[in-house]
Amino acid sequence: MRQGKRSVLVLLLWLGMVQGAFAEGMAVAACPLSVDSSRVNRQPATDNDLYPEQSRGELTTNFTPSKAEGNQQLPTPGPRFSLKNGTLSLLDPFAPSFNIGAEHILLPRLYGHLEAGPMFNLRLFQEPTIDNLRGYRLRGAIRYYLRPPRIGTHAGFIEILYTHQYTDVDIEGDFRRNNDLGRYRQRLSYHMEQRKQSVSFNLGLQQIYAKRFLFEFGAGLGISYKRAAFSGVPPDASFRTNGGLGWEYDPSPNSPTVAAVQVYVNLGYVLW
Repeated sequence: MRQGKRSVLVLLLWLGMVQGAFAEGMAVAACPLSVDSSRVNRQPATDNDLYPEQSRGELTTNFTPSKAEGNQQLPTPGPRFSLKNGTLSLLDPFAPSFNIGAEHILLPRLYGHLEAGPMFNLRLFQEPTIDNLRGYRLRGAIRYYLRPPRIGTHAGFIEILYTHQYTDVDIEGDFRRNNDLGRYRQRLSYHMEQRKQSVSFNLGLQQIYAKRFLFEFGAGLGISYKRAAFSGVPPDASFRTNGGLGWEYDPSPNSPTVAAVQVYVNLGYVLW
């Protein structure tokens, strides 16, 4: 009897050991990399683990515009000070001048322009004959740009321009004489000292190139007034002609205010 009980007890212990071994084998089979998986899970996840191939392609495409936006350059600041040459002033048919100008910022879009230069006897027309041409031309303007001026682009502007011109010159003209010697025609050289002033409202365009060179032109309408003094003409002489409307002798010292057309072209360089 005791031997039977021992046999039953041994059989139960053996069955328990077999069941435990079998359960452990099933657990290992179900998770053969449990230890390695714990080590791998401690490593940071990568894009390859988180996204399939198609998702990675979409992710790259979606981020491309952001990189392009990051590479865009900021707008260049507007010019603050420019030097210019009044190019068209040299082609003035009556009194050419070599003008040097400057433009400086006052407020955003608002600039001050000032230019001046001496006159030269470099005229397009040979008549009338003039000598000892002296004088100067002065221009000053307040200019407002319709958009902020930038290096590498253009900007339109409106301005109010004041012009002052002083001329001192000897001119030849044909006169009719009537004196004791009779009536006859004579060419005389007379002297003129003249001051001319005008105010005009202009529209224009300025182009600043990438290397800071600039080109600009403006045109508009205004009013003009001049005051002239003549000498060297005998009292019995009456003026006939001298071949140039801009130099005609006029004994009256003042001229009425008249409409005037303003056109100019400037070349320059942006210093800063």
